[in-house]
Amino acid sequence: MGAFWFVELGVLILFLQAFKPGLSEESKCLPGFNSEMYIFKVERNHLRSGRSLGKVVFDDCTSRTSFLFHSEDSRFKVDGDGTLKLKRGLTLHNGHKEFYVSTQSKGKKITVPVRVLHKARHGHHHNHHEMTTQPKPGESLSLPVLNFPKSSGGLKRRKRDWVIPPINFPENGRGPFPKNMVQIKSSNDKEVKIQYSITGTGADLPPVGLFTVDKNSGILYVTQPLDRERKDQYILLAHAVAVGAGIAEDPKEIIVKVIDMNDNKPVFTQDPFTGTVPEASKPGDEVMQVTATDADEEGSANSDVRYTILSQEPPLPSPNMFVINPVTGGIRVNAPGLDREKFTKYTLAIQAADMEGNGLTSFGKAIITVTDSNDNAPQFVTPSYTVSVPENKVDALVVKMPVTDGDEPHSSAWATTYKIVDGDPQGLFSVCTSPSKLEGTIMTVKPGASLSLPVLNFPKSSGGLKRRKRDWVIPPINIPENGRGPFPKNMVQIKSSNDKEVKIQYSITGTGADLPPVGLFTVDKNSGILYVTQSLDREKKDQYILLAHAVAVGAGIAEDPMEIIVKVIDMNDNKPVFTQDPFTGTVPEASKPGDEVMQVTATDADEEGSANSDVRYTILSQEPPLPSPNMFVINPVTGGIRVNAPGLDREKFTKYTLAIQAADMEGNGLTSFGKAIITVTDSNDNAPQFVTPSYTVSVPENKVDALVVKMPVTDGDEPHSSAWATTYKIVDGDPQGLFSVSTGPSKLEGIITTAKPLDFEKNSKYTLLVTVQNEVPFAISLPTSTATVVVNVEDVNEAPVFTPVEKIIRKPEDLPVDSDLVLYTATDPDTARNQKVTYKIRNDPAGWLSINKDTGLIKVKSLMDRESTFVQDNKYSVIVLGIDNDEIPATGTGTLIIELEDVNDNAPTIDESVIRVCNKESSPQLLSVTDKDSAGFAAPYTVQLQGPSHSNWTARMNDTKTGIILTLKTVLDSGDYMVVLRVSDNQGLHHDSTIQASVCDCKGADVQCTDKAVAGFGISSILGILGAVLLLLLLSLLLLMFLRKRGGEKKEPLLQEDDVRDNIYYYDEEGGGEDDQDFDLSVLHRGLDNRPDVFRNDIAPTMARPEYRPRPANPADIGNFIDDNLKAADNDPTAPPYDSLLVFDYEGGGSEAGSLSSLNSSNSGGDQDYDLLQEWGPRFKKLSDMYGGGED
Repeated sequence: MGAFWFVELGVLILFLQAFKPGLSEESKCLPGFNSEMYIFKVERNHLRSGRSLGKVVFDDCTSRTSFLFHSEDSRFKVDGDGTLKLKRGLTLHNGHKEFYVSTQSKGKKITVPVRVLHKARHGHHHNHHEMTTQPKPGESLSLPVLNFPKSSGGLKRRKRDWVIPPINFPENGRGPFPKNMVQIKSSNDKEVKIQYSITGTGADLPPVGLFTVDKNSGILYVTQPLDRERKDQYILLAHAVAVGAGIAEDPKEIIVKVIDMNDNKPVFTQDPFTGTVPEASKPGDEVMQVTATDADEEGSANSDVRYTILSQEPPLPSPNMFVINPVTGGIRVNAPGLDREKFTKYTLAIQAADMEGNGLTSFGKAIITVTDSNDNAPQFVTPSYTVSVPENKVDALVVKMPVTDGDEPHSSAWATTYKIVDGDPQGLFSVCTSPSKLEGTIMTVKPGASLSLPVLNFPKSSGGLKRRKRDWVIPPINIPENGRGPFPKNMVQIKSSNDKEVKIQYSITGTGADLPPVGLFTVDKNSGILYVTQSLDREKKDQYILLAHAVAVGAGIAEDPMEIIVKVIDMNDNKPVFTQDPFTGTVPEASKPGDEVMQVTATDADEEGSANSDVRYTILSQEPPLPSPNMFVINPVTGGIRVNAPGLDREKFTKYTLAIQAADMEGNGLTSFGKAIITVTDSNDNAPQFVTPSYTVSVPENKVDALVVKMPVTDGDEPHSSAWATTYKIVDGDPQGLFSVSTGPSKLEGIITTAKPLDFEKNSKYTLLVTVQNEVPFAISLPTSTATVVVNVEDVNEAPVFTPVEKIIRKPEDLPVDSDLVLYTATDPDTARNQKVTYKIRNDPAGWLSINKDTGLIKVKSLMDRESTFVQDNKYSVIVLGIDNDEIPATGTGTLIIELEDVNDNAPTIDESVIRVCNKESSPQLLSVTDKDSAGFAAPYTVQLQGPSHSNWTARMNDTKTGIILTLKTVLDSGDYMVVLRVSDNQGLHHDSTIQASVCDCKGADVQCTDKAVAGFGISSILGILGAVLLLLLLSLLLLMFLRKRGGEKKEPLLQEDDVRDNIYYYDEEGGGEDDQDFDLSVLHRGLDNRPDVFRNDIAPTMARPEYRPRPANPADIGNFIDDNLKAADNDPTAPPYDSLLVFDYEGGGSEAGSLSSLNSSNSGGDQDYDLLQEWGPRFKKLSDMYGGGED
């Protein structure tokens, strides 16, 4: 394949010297636009009047910035500053619009092409943004750069080192356009401004604007797809000019060769083809030939057509009566049995496919008529010929070969045809039948081929071999994959301009040369011809990087290695592959045309985004083809299958099988085949029906989730399907959402329950309208079944309701007893019952209150105390009950919270009760004062000594008036003394506190108390007492031993061993007990168990428990602790028995025990005869002695 070389242009700038000394020619400026073509991109097809598209820039080598521009399209105008605007609205019907803009400069008209191109931008459909192809400053372009050499002595013309081979560019590029090809850049572009331009066919000659170059950046563009079948080669001239210097490179010829892509289907030369076959033909006999042409490149795989017989009609006596040569299209007899009397004609469906049968396909017919047999073969008059033909001539006569035939003259069995079957693999000759029908004429078809390769010339140096910088960078070489050979196949020839002076040897290195895959590319070291040794595969590797070397033999001087990039061009060599086969899907039988059914997908291994991998889908056949052969249609791009026609009926056709074709090249390329199996499912065409259309039920009020009614239904659809399962909805009669309806476990039952409590007093009756539907919508229009449910609300006795439930009042703590506190009442919601509410205090922890049972007036029963432990945060809580007078009373509760206001009812007290001081120079003692009242009735305090304490002690308040400083002012004997202090609060309320002061014989603050005499006894007396105690203990021990010894003598037992008493046992070990006897406990259960119609219902109250006082840390407060908690326990509403209905009207009957009325108690035991106890045995003797023994 030819190499795809991008252009390497070099600008050699020459300095011209003047003929006269000291004078130089002034440089020229070239007026013109700054781009060869302007492209303005917009994001919608319709453009409004006044729209600004962008600017064109013109430079006339002066300082002018405003020019008179002219647009050849009257719908556009160009302002003086170059701004391009729309004069009136415009629609881009083809997505683009081209026209020319021109201006005058120095008497010459200068023109530039302009293209307005529509290009949508996702996510910004309502805004326009103009884009041009002009590169932004500093923008990095990923393009091959063609660097001009930098000369050492200034700008001057230089010879190029490399000869640029043709640029190979694939046809049918997909864009976006303009598409950049290569960038031309001078190595002196920083020293002087360079402007680039191109001329020639496709540039300034028709088709004008096909190729453009940005005159400043040097980027070469192609503006639209190329078509090899229209033109396979373009010759351009590239120009590079130094602005201001007036010196330019000689124009460089650039050849752009268009690489063929497989974009043309084979075309049969006729349709149908007709031929005849004698009925006596044998297998292998030639019948006829079909031919097809392909407009793609001759000799390539793209035009290599193969033929296939798809079908034969009639398929008798064998479906394969004929066979076709896939290469030549020759049809031969394949099986015996031709019989003109039975089948006079055969029609063959023929397929022609390029890419050796794997590419684009076309279809045609061959009609073969069966004729009488030809039983005489034509014979050449001369079996061999030797002729001479000059070379390079086409249609030159080679030889005429007469024949003879014994069949009927002028019949098809007599007329002859000819074919070259061997010796002409390249198709250089053709053979035809002369007008006489008995002569074959051979002609030349093609001249001999000669090798024509691009030559890469090394430069000829002027001073001998030396290394030089290359003017051009070789762009990547594009080679199509799957080349057909023969291999090795030459690509390009490298040749040095000094090869006649010295021997040059060439070599290559890199991947595919000396690195794996080794030997894929080779070079003839002497001739420099570069070869590829086998076909390339883009799907394995899409690019190879080689280094080319040129060495002068003997001189040891070589060129710097030149990087050669070989890019493998994708060819359509991969068929689409279905992601699964078969695809399966379902479609409801009631689906409408346009409904989505399923999607089939296929992948293609060819280059992503190219036409080679652009897959299209087609439905080839449908089985069964009923009721319509086109029941389904497929989206050719996405593969989505939709319903195309009505008439799906699961009862008639449960399944459809679709034959699907996937073809690349947008449906015109390689094909694959798969299946889609679509199962028709049942649709919801039967509406569920209520078994009973109306219901009347009763439900008690105030219950949530109470069952109202169950409503069974029937459904004729397939059981346990979504079209059979039901859902329910209350559509009328429940605006407040008091009811809910759900589906029962059987899926054929609706269950209505209460969602919120019902209120008999607000509404005693509801009429609900309920509908039933399936889990899926009806497939067709069906009436919806309804049921009416009448719900009667049953009245239930409801507890009275206090308003508010928690009432807060504020009262002083010293309210007198029997004072009115508050009226706290409840209302009975059962308005229809006309019941009376009575009141009761349920929880009054301190027992301070009473309530009028009829009016609810709460009074003070005992004095309240804010400082009580029952008061928390100055709040005292009482629970009040409101009880109606129903047969089964209902009780409501309310909470009364009393915020107690403090009064000065607590005098301050001294916390300390005992102190210890020294009798000499004693230190003051700080006593703390406590007042249970709030701050308004406490500090500052005052203190006064009472009684005789004045003579020995002093007392004063500290600076904060919250503590007492007590000081011993006289020396006292050691001992305990009582000091009485009167402490008053800020309101004058006082209390006398007595302090026990232990005075010790010591000095200062270090209190050291020695042992004192106890009750006037000395140490000797104490020791005597201790000795007496020890003696007494010794005597007690001896007495105990004596008594134990006497206890060992045998005595008469209190009870005789044979005296048996019921339920009295003597145990000498742990264990035993009631398990040893059977007790009849049923007597304990007599009573209510014998009367099931009488019942009791103890209901534990739900109110909060009172708070019990914790155990005090000070043992002195244990008494108050017991009293307070005893009161709390007595008023605890959560302690049984509960305040509920208890039945005590039945105590049982028929007791087996006698009457106990004779067992009367008296105030004294004097009237009792205890002597009777003497008769009960020894165990009661002591009891008889105690009570019956008279005064003793």
